[in-house]
Amino acid sequence: MNILFSTFGSLGDIHPYMAIALEAKKRGHTPIIATSARYREKIEAQGIEFRPVTPDLPPEDEFAQLAKQVMDGKDGPRFLFEEILVPSIRTQYAELLAASEGVDVFISHPAALAGPLVARKTGKKWLSSVLAPISLWSRRDPSVPPTLPHLDWLRVLGPLWGRLQVEAGKAATKKWIAPIEKLREDEKIEATGHPMFGGQFSPYGTLALFSRHFCAPQPDWPQNTTATGFCFYDAVGMQAKPKREEGDWRSWMQNGEPPVVFGLGSAAVHDGAPVWEAAVKAAKRDDVRVVLLTAGTFESSEENVLCVPYAPYSEIFPLARHVYHQGGVGTTAQALRAGVRQIIMPFAHDQSDNAARIQRLGVGRWMRPRELASLNLKLTRSVIEHQHFERAREIGERIREEDGAYVACDCIERLKG
Repeated sequence: MNILFSTFGSLGDIHPYMAIALEAKKRGHTPIIATSARYREKIEAQGIEFRPVTPDLPPEDEFAQLAKQVMDGKDGPRFLFEEILVPSIRTQYAELLAASEGVDVFISHPAALAGPLVARKTGKKWLSSVLAPISLWSRRDPSVPPTLPHLDWLRVLGPLWGRLQVEAGKAATKKWIAPIEKLREDEKIEATGHPMFGGQFSPYGTLALFSRHFCAPQPDWPQNTTATGFCFYDAVGMQAKPKREEGDWRSWMQNGEPPVVFGLGSAAVHDGAPVWEAAVKAAKRDDVRVVLLTAGTFESSEENVLCVPYAPYSEIFPLARHVYHQGGVGTTAQALRAGVRQIIMPFAHDQSDNAARIQRLGVGRWMRPRELASLNLKLTRSVIEHQHFERAREIGERIREEDGAYVACDCIERLKG
């Protein structure tokens, strides 16, 4: 069976589909990933077929500025859709239409906006997928508004708040989606709803590529939605090579009290200077060992601070006392699997919602921007450890029992019949 995965974004948007593709390959299927040309080498290195689809992402030396704009807490979502995704929608559609030839099953991603259009145009069986709970827009389990996280207290209104969010979101993004709707009309594809909300979901089913222990299934999710469990893949690729050998960071971490680890994913890391500087200052003042996963964007000469350009989260997080991170769903998943406490400093998009879920789960807390200037690692360490240690370990055990890629492949095979 030929399976086409259409996705777009940072490594957190690529890795889950690589995990599923590798599981599908083990089962004798032919997986194909269609995404930005930037990821070709990484994907093909794993023996997965690749198809380039617009929009592409700039080379590393230009990527930092783009990442900063996309990760802006206020304007990031608008910039992503109006400036990156939507202008190339017709090219995306044509390229994805060509890539779908000979494909048996199609898997879409929320930011791969041409995906549902191609699936409906070709009549192929397809599954929609989401990486984070916010993309399901549940009224029964309202998410934190991406650009207005301070309004999370309105969650007390229950389903009413969820309804208000969806209606406000549709109204605010009507202009963004106009070119998508025009393309749909030109191609004579039936209307199924707003492409960022109900219109993104397949009638055949949706893969919620996260754990039910992170977000419990809701009765108002799209029909035939399966919470598969997280899909983990974090082999080295698309990262600068560490200046120290891998054994150096591992031995440094194990030679003394477990350090606090700071990681900002593969996008927010390019706007991480304030975090790194606050962490170094706090490490020196509080005499706490700290590891910064900087992607080569920052260096420190402090004796108790280790800057590592890249290390697999699956290997470094279990060695941490606890983890500070940006709240991307992939990073959040790795911290959950490691069974460590986490403090989340959201930048944009789904990150505040993920932070709120971690806090409600009792395995960490949501750190507000104003707290960064007075970061106190000793105080945070004490509070977090006592409140969250046992709960984090318990959830970690549950996450490690799941195999999201395996469950996702089962769903795909059932679809083909």
